[in-house]
Amino acid sequence: MWLLKPRVLGPLLALVVLLADQITKWWMTALLADRGITLIPGFLDLVLVHNLGAAFGVFTDLPPFWRELLLVGVAALATVAILILLWRTETLWMTYALALVLGGAVGNLIDRLRFGWVVDFIHVHWHDLSWPVFNLADSAITLGIGLLLWDNLTAP
Repeated sequence: MWLLKPRVLGPLLALVVLLADQITKWWMTALLADRGITLIPGFLDLVLVHNLGAAFGVFTDLPPFWRELLLVGVAALATVAILILLWRTETLWMTYALALVLGGAVGNLIDRLRFGWVVDFIHVHWHDLSWPVFNLADSAITLGIGLLLWDNLTAP
């Protein structure tokens, strides 16, 4: 069936991830504008964070022009590279992995181009021990990279 071919499925999955990411960011921005929400006390909250940097706030201290140039440039180059890899892949496993990374990367790139920051809202913590706040795009990227690593580590 043509819909299951990697060249069709990959961009469709990336688009689903992108749309889900942008919808959740829009929703959480409206919902959390003036408050946070505790989902699981002592473990999971929804809080609105405008992340100026990259993962874990890296590059936040750079001057704004250089920070944006670096982060937008890297994201744009990564997007092109992933599109090329996605076009060349022939396995569904790699298609899923690359599509997840692509959808997430483009979702965060859109935020950075629109606002100058990335909208984050998921806060996982154990009382005072805290993981950096993240979003659906970050989750998709992490899952996609995990699938890529798994594929490479388990390949014959």
